[in-house]
Amino acid sequence: MKKNLITSLILSAIFPTGVLADDKTSATISPMIVVGDAPDYSDLNLAGSVDSISRDELAESHINNTMELFSKVPGVYFARYNQGIINTDIGIRGFAAEGSSPHAKLLIDGIPTNLHNGYSEMDQLFPGDISNITVFKGTSDPRYGLFNVAGNYNIETRSDLGREIQVTAGSYNAREVQAYAGEQTGKLRHNYFFGYRQSDGYRDNFELDKYSVSGRWFYDFSDDTSLGLIVRASDYDADAPGYLTQDEARKHPTRSASYARQDGGDKNTQSYSLHFDHAFSDNVDWSLKSYFNHYERERWVRFTESRSLQNRYDDQDHYGVISTLNWQLNPDWTLNWGVNIEKQKVTEQRFGTVNNVRQRDRSNVLRDYEFDFINYGSYLELANTPVDWFAWNVALRADRFSGDGKFTSDTNTAQTKQDIYDFGTIMQPKLNLFFYPSDTVTVFANYGRSFQAPTSAAAYTAGNRSERDVSLNDGWEVGSKWLPVDNLELRLSYWQQKASDEYVTIDNTSQNVGETMRKGVDFGFNWGVTELVTLWGNFTTADSEIRTEGDDKGNELRSIPSYTASMGVSYQVTPAVTWRVHYDAQASAYVNEANEGGRYGKFNLVNTSVDYDTGWGTINLQVNNLFNEYYEYVYDNSQNGSDIIYSPGDGINGSVSVLYRF
Repeated sequence: MKKNLITSLILSAIFPTGVLADDKTSATISPMIVVGDAPDYSDLNLAGSVDSISRDELAESHINNTMELFSKVPGVYFARYNQGIINTDIGIRGFAAEGSSPHAKLLIDGIPTNLHNGYSEMDQLFPGDISNITVFKGTSDPRYGLFNVAGNYNIETRSDLGREIQVTAGSYNAREVQAYAGEQTGKLRHNYFFGYRQSDGYRDNFELDKYSVSGRWFYDFSDDTSLGLIVRASDYDADAPGYLTQDEARKHPTRSASYARQDGGDKNTQSYSLHFDHAFSDNVDWSLKSYFNHYERERWVRFTESRSLQNRYDDQDHYGVISTLNWQLNPDWTLNWGVNIEKQKVTEQRFGTVNNVRQRDRSNVLRDYEFDFINYGSYLELANTPVDWFAWNVALRADRFSGDGKFTSDTNTAQTKQDIYDFGTIMQPKLNLFFYPSDTVTVFANYGRSFQAPTSAAAYTAGNRSERDVSLNDGWEVGSKWLPVDNLELRLSYWQQKASDEYVTIDNTSQNVGETMRKGVDFGFNWGVTELVTLWGNFTTADSEIRTEGDDKGNELRSIPSYTASMGVSYQVTPAVTWRVHYDAQASAYVNEANEGGRYGKFNLVNTSVDYDTGWGTINLQVNNLFNEYYEYVYDNSQNGSDIIYSPGDGINGSVSVLYRF
């Protein structure tokens, strides 16, 4: 029955029925837009699930964790740990949101911003400093290799002109200020941002202090040449309430675990990047980016009363260069060439403690790693539009790795040098197809190979460097976009992704679970009901399966909800008042590959906000979790369902913001 339903959905997407509206609006493969536009590359080159959130939608968000901004993106689901500096993570395309399978490339202004283990570090940003967010789900984007397993997140910071300051007060004693200025001085455009947020949090022992400061300076030497510098520094200091038993969490969700009174941490991020753009001619453009990112994170954590307090410290320096060349050979043919080099220098430490002091005797050195991790990548893409009703592009990407390090742990006391495994040259073909049977219908299909590499000590060996390989992922998608009437856009697609030998982080170690299969359906719509009412919504499914022989064969992978759904409505009550409602739902999921201990994490949340345009600015009233629904993040400490711990999510909360433009 399920297979027949999916087949029917695909056929209805590819061959829409009914009478098409007689208008000239082209059903191009533009993104399924929540509000706003996506970058040109996504509009022209990627077939499939591309979604964008613009400045207008981001402006009314006031959050502790930047990843919460993705709650309006179709098919994105959450793991809300709510544990200080380890607060929230997100997932797409059937990969775990909790980071056990790093699978999405994060870029801020085109600069890679994943930590070494693949976690996305977004808390260096405030909503007031973001211009737009674009999410691509799939394997057919050739621009990125490392961590681009199931897609990528692109965040662009603001470069518009104007000045504004916004002050917010909210539940849990939350206070926030955001200030932005964008200026044009001759040929120099310069932009500045400052943000600060403090909150006591929904649960006890949560106190948060967060700030971010940034600047952009872009100088146009001519119409063809520009040079830019972006600098950003941020700090995020937060205590952590710890995990509770099921009974404690559901009866007293605001409590902190008694043993977690010392939990907390601090993370500091610095980012520096140079951006050079030059047009050699009307048909040839070149872009060169170089960057340095510094991440320093220290955390004190005790997961259960039976465990002792650990001190965890990471210090990471990331350097890189990215070059892209675009050559319009003629009106029908385009050639794109990209090259990147990324070096990560990582110190990763975990120690046992006594009275919040590290113990350096052998029994308390849980992890003491120092290593270099270097990625080299290049791609060549050819795009063609032979006729009005068909376009395609094909690409080949290649990646290599090198590096070495020293690794001491409670199971490996050796300090001898180890080299990274020889993964060879990882070849990744990509293909995107676009068909335009009418002005209102686009049929699309894509195919791509991506890869997942082990991280940290699991990527290195003192023995045979050929014994371990990367996991290859082959994915494809087919679907359609359709404009049946004015102001209504529909998108429906079916996708699959198969991994050859997937890595999952279990008990802080990257391990193989073998061959896996994921598949699902994405549906979304945007509808301008009237000039005053806009409605959008989406529904996605994701099925996962372990296919390698063993005890877990046929089981689902951990932390993957079988469906996600969201819907939003925007109503312009008067010319000055806009009311928004956002519904967000997520299914439950298993907490281990053994599929033991039950399913957790289901929720249905409703948020609402009202904006009043004063003329000089905006007054915003926001209420989250309007119906005060209980929801939780659940972690299996035992990997067999015998020791499950719980972290409740925030109850009903609200805020009032005043934005003044000058």
